[in-house]
Order: sequence, then C-alpha cells, then structure tokens
Amino acid sequence: MFKYKKVLVIGSSGLIGKELVIQLKELGASVESFDITEHPGDDVTDIKSLEEGIYEQYNIDYVFHLFGVKGSPKRTSEKPVDFMGPMLQGDTNSIMLAQEYGVKRFLYTSSIAVEQMETDFYPAWAKMTAEHLTKAMHIQYPEGTKYCIVRPANVYGRYDKFDNPNSMVVTSLIRKALTEDKLEVWGDGTQIRDFINAKDVARGMIQAMEQMPEETVNLCSGEGVTIKDLAWTIADECGVKIVSFDPDKPRGADSRVMQLNWDFKPEVEIKQGIKEAVHEANNWYSRSQ
Repeated sequence: MFKYKKVLVIGSSGLIGKELVIQLKELGASVESFDITEHPGDDVTDIKSLEEGIYEQYNIDYVFHLFGVKGSPKRTSEKPVDFMGPMLQGDTNSIMLAQEYGVKRFLYTSSIAVEQMETDFYPAWAKMTAEHLTKAMHIQYPEGTKYCIVRPANVYGRYDKFDNPNSMVVTSLIRKALTEDKLEVWGDGTQIRDFINAKDVARGMIQAMEQMPEETVNLCSGEGVTIKDLAWTIADECGVKIVSFDPDKPRGADSRVMQLNWDFKPEVEIKQGIKEAVHEANNWYSRSQ
C-alpha cells in the first residue's frame, strides 16, 4: 500500500516519529518530514510554513500527524495556554490543509489523556477538539480526505530525549538511574500504568492507515505495570542497586490501563524495550560528554 506513495510525517523527529519514518521507508514509501526540532522553519502552528514548505511542493497522498506539546501534568496545569494554544493551532492547520490539497488519508494522533481528563485537562481538551474536527470534516466533505484517530498509551522507546527534564516516566527513571547512584521514585510505586514501545505504536499507526477504522483506536498493551516493577526493571538494566520510594509524594491516579479495542497486539516486551532505551541513553550520554 505504501510503496511509491508520498507520505508526510508531521513530528518526524520525535519518539514515535523516528520509528514511523524508518518503518515507512522499509515499506517503500517516499517520506517527507516536517518537524521544527530538525528544521526551525517547520512550524505547524504557522499555516504558511506548512503550506509553502510541503503542500505547494509535493503531492501528498497520506499524512501521519504526530504533532504535540509535551509536558508534565504540573506544567500543563500551571501554564495551560502554552500547551493548548499551539496544539489547537497546529492540529487545525494540518487537518484543514490536508482537505484543501486533496490528501487521501490522514491519521490523527490523539492521547491517553483524553481518557483521563482530570489529570491533563487542557491538553486533553485540545486533543479531543481535534478529534471532533476530523469527524466534522468527514461530515462536511464525505468524498474528501479520510480520517482515522489513534490514542497511544504511555509511550517509551529508544529515541526519546533523555535530556528533557519534563520527560515521561520511563525516560525520567532511566535518566535518574544513569546519572545518580540510586533511583528515587515519587510515590509508593503501587500506581499502575499501561506502557507501549514506540516501535509498536508506529506499527499500529501504519496498520490503522491501511485499514482506516471508523472507531478511535487504542494503541496500548492492555496490561498494567506497577511503577515499582518498572523502576526495578530499569535499575537492574542500569546496574543500580538501590531503589527508594516516597509514599508521602503520591504520583497520579492509582491505575491507568487502556483497553485493546482493535485487532492489534504489541510485539516489544517491556524488558526488551527498556534494554534498547537504556542502550541508546548510554550512547547519548557518551556523545554529550
């Protein structure tokens, strides 16, 4: 399906985006990347940047929209405009231009936060708004671009940014384990999360683009892992012998496990995924010194 197709990946330098570009090229796709991290002019919140940089130059067949603004629940609650504003602008620009320039298929990457509104309220509503915009586009332009929506769970992998102080739990724990003599974890470690490797997310996105399901797709493991087990797995891989927990500093809801609602099953077991992530993190720290 992807051989010889012109595919645009918005957010190509991110944790999932890099894995997606690799897999798409292996399938024979001609991939155009758009990411402000790689090219300062690639600003999806600026509609002219996206239009002139991509759509006026290439005849795009498919779009994978992975754009998002990362941040912890604490940061998103303190500075919600910094997250909600750019996300609404970037999502709207991408969705509208795809229709205007005759893109055949468009995959929108939403978030597990949509199912946990109380923890990431403003970013979650930005994602939910974009989900509804794709549905509105389908109603108004039934013969136009086809849309599908995926909601990844807690994603981790080898291409995360290990120097990001606002990184998610797996990357944050790996950074601590590699830079400190012990691994300190906020909370008592009983919280349960659903983790999925970025390789599996990319594979699931490609599958969704092929099948274009009408229902929103949960890209998840469907299984819960306690933060305590996760921390010890990371500590073992990093050679850290001391892991301490602080029950006086609770961290988030007790359980967040998504339900598999589609014919998809992850292939990367979490221990193997963490091993790969730690290997890449070690390489990054070696290069940065």
